[in-house]
Formats: sequence, structure tokens, C-alpha cells
Amino acid sequence: MTLYSKESVAATCKAMSRTGRFVHSFLITGAQGTGKKVAARYLAMSLLCSAKSSENEPCGVCRECSRILRGQHPDFIEVEKSGASFSVKDIREKVVADCYTPPNDCDRKVYLLADCDGWMDAAQDALLKVTEDPPDYGYFIFTAKIREVFLPTLISRSMTMEVHEAGIGECEAALREHSLISPKKKDFTEENISRAAKIFGGNIGCAIEYIEGRGQLAGSGKLAKAANTAMDAARAIAERNEYALAAALASASGNREEMRTVLEMLSRVIRDSAAARVFSGEGENGNAAGFIGCAREESLRIAEFAGSAKLNEMYEAIREASYLCTRNCSGAAVASVLTGKLL
Repeated sequence: MTLYSKESVAATCKAMSRTGRFVHSFLITGAQGTGKKVAARYLAMSLLCSAKSSENEPCGVCRECSRILRGQHPDFIEVEKSGASFSVKDIREKVVADCYTPPNDCDRKVYLLADCDGWMDAAQDALLKVTEDPPDYGYFIFTAKIREVFLPTLISRSMTMEVHEAGIGECEAALREHSLISPKKKDFTEENISRAAKIFGGNIGCAIEYIEGRGQLAGSGKLAKAANTAMDAARAIAERNEYALAAALASASGNREEMRTVLEMLSRVIRDSAAARVFSGEGENGNAAGFIGCAREESLRIAEFAGSAKLNEMYEAIREASYLCTRNCSGAAVASVLTGKLL
């Protein structure tokens, strides 16, 4: 099992495996497509593997690891939601009531609650007792885009692991590897792989969804639309065209998930502008900056008129807008306010 750009997760798991002492609750955070569930399964394998290597890494091929990867391990429970988010009933019936039943095949039992974004405080409250005083064999893994969706009490009882986008080269390697098992293998041309890796700044999950046309923004080319919207917004900022920027952001405001994807890509454009200023004059066309965004030329143009302080303000404004999209704020209002802050 290859962990692209997750060296810190692997190192932490290896250190805990070496001592045999794992914490009982983990929070894995990161943007959509960065591999939070991949990291969660690797962590579960570290807990349940029956044939760890001499380096204390899960083998990935033993009976336990194989069943985890296939989603068939009785002691690795991927908790399902009954609705859009975990309810109090989900937590009480599928986690709390079940966790006091000993494991079936292993000495440990692992629960994965994925995509916790948007769940209510009451659902988290139902978990507090079992995470404070879990059974010796019980372990809990939660994933979300940002740590702030969790209550402070749950954060204090958990180890947080943050996952990030891979480098462009790593992303391209991951896409080539994925193409071997993809039902749309013919779509993984070198041109599409290179384009997807650059558009999504090394975000492997989003790049795969983009090529395969699936995922949360699947259907009618929605992920491609989000990428085009981000490039339109970058172009409007580079041209200092407030009307065009407002129109670009407004086109994504009807779908908060699409809006967050657009903002994530736009934040990388601004990051590239800041890097271009730092590395100005080093290498041809600013190559030393290490561009990760979807609009290289626009990043360079923005860097020509926006100073470091302004770029930092723009970046923080985009990140704040992205956060507001997770808090049930109106997409149209977020787009309007952000336009004023960026230009």
C-alpha cells in the first residue's frame, strides 16, 4: 500500500507500533481528495496487521490487511450514516452500543467515522463517554476537512493527523498506478494525468475523480466546471475585473461543495503568486517557485501588482470563505463578500 505524501502518518503509526502503545482516538483532517480514508485504513492496518515488517509497518498482504483493504474485516467497522451526517441514533446504536462487544478475530476493534463535516454537537456528545474511557480493545478514527468541526473535548482526547496534497510528480505516479485498476483506464492518458495533477495541485483524489468523472461533484462535468470556474476567477483577479470575479464566484454559489472546491483551487493560485514574488528572478519564468495551482500565468500577473501583505490577506479571505461554506452560510453571500475582499 503506497502512502503518497503521508510520511508523517506512516512515521507516527510506526512509532506507536514499535512501542505497542496506540492512543484510542484519532482525528484525520485534510481537504477533499487528499487521502484521509487511505490514511485511516493504513492506521487500521497498523492496529490489526498480524505480520508487521521489521520496520513495524503493516504488511498489506496478510489476512487482516487484505480484509481491511477489501472492506470485509469484522473488526474494522466503517460506520454508515443514516442521513447526510451522523445522527445521535447512529452514534448510540452503531458505535456506543456495539463497542462493548469484544472483537471477533483480533485483539483490537477499530471504528471509522468518515466525513464528519457538518455533524451536530449532540452526536459528538454521545461519543464523549466512550472516547474518555474506551474499552481496552476499542479504537476510533474520525475524518473531516478541518479540525474545527470537532468539539474541543473530543479534540483533547484524540491525536490529530493532518494530510496534505502530494507533489505534482507524486500525484502523477499515483494516477498511473490507479489507472491499472480503474474501469476507465483508457482515460488515463499522459496528457490527462499531467493536466489533472496540475489543475488540482497534487490532490490525488480530486485528480482521479476529474479523470473518471465521479465523486461528490460527479455528473455533467461538475468537477471540470469547478476547475474552469477557478481559472476564470484567477483570470479576473489578474485583470482586476471585479465584475468578472463576481460572476465567476456566483456561478458556483449554488452548490457549497462545488464552491469549496473552487476556493481550494483559487487559494493555490494565490499561494503561487506569493511564491513567485519570493523567487522572482530565480529560474526562467519563475520555475523555482514550484507552482501547484491551476493558473500559472495568472499567478505571475497577480504577483506583479499584489504585495506580500495583500496576497496574505487574499489567501486568508479565501480560506475564511471556504470555512463559512461548511457552516451553512449562503453561497451567494460568501461569493459577494469575498469579491470585495479580493479586489
